[in-house]
Amino acid sequence: MTDLIIKGGTVVDQTGTRVADVAIADGMVVAVEANIDPTGTGAQVIDASNAYVTPGLIDIQVHFRQPGREEAETIESGARAAALGGFTAVVTMPNTEPTTDNAEVVRAIQGWAEKAMCDVFPSAAITVGRKGTELTPMAELAALGVRMFTDDGDGVQDDDIMRAAMQA
Repeated sequence: MTDLIIKGGTVVDQTGTRVADVAIADGMVVAVEANIDPTGTGAQVIDASNAYVTPGLIDIQVHFRQPGREEAETIESGARAAALGGFTAVVTMPNTEPTTDNAEVVRAIQGWAEKAMCDVFPSAAITVGRKGTELTPMAELAALGVRMFTDDGDGVQDDDIMRAAMQA
């Protein structure tokens, strides 16, 4: 059963750009056609005239401030803003306080992310404290689901940090 029909939007997908309707059932796109008739479907209809309809966007570099600077932004508030902007997933940077460089902090972020309005994936620091000297326990963090490592946040290039840490 179709739950939602998005009508008349400019659809942008792998085939190009065109005006079309999009039918969604159980959270999945089930049809993209020139004209989907909602009669008898019971589906909610959204008029997307003069709007773009795209696959969910992914931001691979967000600076949510939790843990440590919740007064600026939390996982929940940042994910809500991302979702409202069309993002279905984000990757948080590790320049938090404390640094996202150990299992405890990664698990905390993952816990907060369980209630977020979009998928939130934490990256982890390459080096402990993002100081460029001692490598983080990357295998342990990868086992928790971390897929990106960066010492982002101070304008220093990650490849320079990785080289320095490996020589230490």
